[in-house]
Amino acid sequence: MKRKLVSLMCMVSMMSAMLSGCGGRPGGEGPKEASKPGREESRESKAQPTEEGTSEEAEAGAGDLEYVELKWDALSYQPDNIKDLDLIQAALDEYFKEKLNCRVVLNPMTIGAYLENVPTKLMSGEEMDLITVNSDVPYNNYANMGAFFPIDTLWDEYGSDVKSLFGEGVWESLEVGGHIYGVPVLKDNCYIIGYIYNKTLADELGLDMEQGWAGFAGMEEYLTEAVRLRNERFPEYAHMPLMMDGGEICPYWVALERFGAGEFAVCNIPGKEVARELGTDKVFNYFETDAFREACLAKQRLVQTGVLAYDTDVFETNLLAEPSTLLIVSWGYTWIDEHLFGENYDAKLVVFDDVWTDGGNYTGAMTAIGANSKNPERAMMAIELFNTDPYLATLMRFGVEGEHWEKDADGEMRLANRNADVANVGWLQWYGPFYGNLTIVDAPESYGGPDGIMLQKMAEYNDEAILAAHMGFVLDTTPIENELSACNNVVSEYYGNLVGGRHGSSEAVDRMIDEMNAKLKENGLERILTEVQAQIDAWAEGK
Repeated sequence: MKRKLVSLMCMVSMMSAMLSGCGGRPGGEGPKEASKPGREESRESKAQPTEEGTSEEAEAGAGDLEYVELKWDALSYQPDNIKDLDLIQAALDEYFKEKLNCRVVLNPMTIGAYLENVPTKLMSGEEMDLITVNSDVPYNNYANMGAFFPIDTLWDEYGSDVKSLFGEGVWESLEVGGHIYGVPVLKDNCYIIGYIYNKTLADELGLDMEQGWAGFAGMEEYLTEAVRLRNERFPEYAHMPLMMDGGEICPYWVALERFGAGEFAVCNIPGKEVARELGTDKVFNYFETDAFREACLAKQRLVQTGVLAYDTDVFETNLLAEPSTLLIVSWGYTWIDEHLFGENYDAKLVVFDDVWTDGGNYTGAMTAIGANSKNPERAMMAIELFNTDPYLATLMRFGVEGEHWEKDADGEMRLANRNADVANVGWLQWYGPFYGNLTIVDAPESYGGPDGIMLQKMAEYNDEAILAAHMGFVLDTTPIENELSACNNVVSEYYGNLVGGRHGSSEAVDRMIDEMNAKLKENGLERILTEVQAQIDAWAEGK
């Protein structure tokens, strides 16, 4: 996760790349049909075996399929954990030879190598097969440029099970020019917001931390009393914060549909409106709302009472593991081990009701097929297998059975052998946000929970999530690039202190919010709001 606290949590926990899918997605012109491969005839008959794929291989493979070789330009957020790529490749070779009579050459890249290579290859029309797509290679933008093959022309015949991974509303949101060009990774595709609390401390103080609060704003009074009780019982904790915050307002404290134009051009989420009078189609500046002002005032009060730290950087300790910490904001967790943050206390997870989602949770981690792939049909079949086959899903995260993990006498999966030393593993890509369906992975209990409960709950939250009103809309920021840059600079000047509660009084908070909004208007805010609204209206009219 890119957010402050969650980044820290990810380093200590199992959710190491949870929120890779956010970011603005500039639009572009309509699909360029001439740049797309012809679809009227299958290419399977044209595929020729590579030097490694002899005619003997072709005859020995799956059914009547000719042998082909595919390449997957993949992204890895954990490049230090792929030392045993050769073992993974050997296992992939054996499996795909048996299943599809093909070879999928895995090319995992660091984010630096990915950004250096993939956009250039897509722009040049280079032949590519499977391609990892994230927010740095915006799905809609590159689909509009004709860089991807339309998978919806293939999946009825070559990937029918892929369609069942997501509901109709999600697939509709991924249409670009009438076609779908990528398969999202089925993982935590929604904002699962809640908190992890120190049950040991709560029990000692007689606190009920599971009262069904709707969000953090409703917990202020209770937490203010809790810090007073803690400091009376444990005066040695009095200088420590009671709560570890997420460092941002959205999505922790509020739900907003953002379009890559900051929180100064947003829409309400249905059923979770922060400015109810505006409905869900009106674009507004969140920083001008009473909801933002009250959130900042609440943060300031929580800092004054000692619930929140003025600045966590001054502490020379891991506050997540400190027994003095009662509450930790969470994003993406569906199950935790009771000792997630160490042995100092027992931890419990609470998730707020009414999880929600927007388009970025799907386009931020996808697999696409290159427009100029020689074997798009076989690539579609490979995507299908990666997203429906538990063996492959597990292999891509935990490696080869016997080499990287094994099952004990009770049939429980354990990291072992080349993964025995978690500080120096051969292959461990948890939670593998770009390697296809996460919910079918066979994971050790310490990762996936008892009987895979973490993954089961993840799927349940996805199914229950409230959809944003403009799923599939992508803002073209080109007409307002200068204004966005100027307004982002204004926000960066004020935002950290406001949401960190660092001002000394409520009057100072009010003054800084008013000053920030005045500067936003001076730097083109109204033009941004007008442009975003116009694009949304045009998009809605064209649906």
